[in-house]
Amino acid sequence: MGGGGSRLPSAQLPTYVSTATTHAALFIDGAATPAGQATSCSASNGTGTGCTISWSANLSVPAMHSFAVEIDTGATVVPHNTVLAEGKASYTVFPGNNTLGSGGNGSPLSLNGVVNTYFYSISGCAGASCSGSVTPADAASYSIFYAGALTTPTPGVPTSGNVFDNAGINNTSPFTFASDTPSIGTMTGTAQAPWTTTGTNVMTILGVNASDLFPFQVTCVAGANGKFGVVSGGGALPYGNVTASELSGLSPAVLYPAGPGGLDTTNLFTCANGVALSATGTIITN
Repeated sequence: MGGGGSRLPSAQLPTYVSTATTHAALFIDGAATPAGQATSCSASNGTGTGCTISWSANLSVPAMHSFAVEIDTGATVVPHNTVLAEGKASYTVFPGNNTLGSGGNGSPLSLNGVVNTYFYSISGCAGASCSGSVTPADAASYSIFYAGALTTPTPGVPTSGNVFDNAGINNTSPFTFASDTPSIGTMTGTAQAPWTTTGTNVMTILGVNASDLFPFQVTCVAGANGKFGVVSGGGALPYGNVTASELSGLSPAVLYPAGPGGLDTTNLFTCANGVALSATGTIITN
């Protein structure tokens, strides 16, 4: 028999706990039902402070077991019962009470935010170019970022605690941003290694930084006239730390967000003979 409390997570690692968190569930070794749940979560966005989950399970001990956690909005925050972040790690369990992720009982479990929407902010335009930034946000519209010591992201491995959960295994569904009309204007990202990569008319976000801002630039094609926007891709594949059947088996059932999908901020930028017209503001898309 193993039992105890798991404090999830800690600011010692690049972890994410949304302010919208009001419920958490813990699954051990892929069991269909949770070994523990919490409804008294408290978080300040991005600080990594959050829930303590008390659990009890019949386990072989001493032995290593897999612990998977999801945090969600619960019944009080809109949208109700929707996943905000997930994580998974293995711990050695001993007979009696086990306080995991504290002191000599392993590192705190890292949670990885699930992107559901983006915030676009445009700082202004000069000549042919405009500058701005994009901020990934969870289902409750809280920006996703990490406090504490940041480490190099491991693309496609959300359980490392520094990438997005719904980018798929091995980044099979990375977050990309591009101009929707490259004949009028193109988009590139600001070099922010290792968190972003940039190429011809594309910016890809690979890891979560501490600022929650990912800068970009758009540039009008020489002599071009017309309008163009930014289209996003990726974020459609859950990593699966907590499975769909485990989420649906909770009472009430918890939903994993569909992801941001292809968001098109049509007519966001205007080019007049290759000159970008000045504009400032903020656009929220979902």
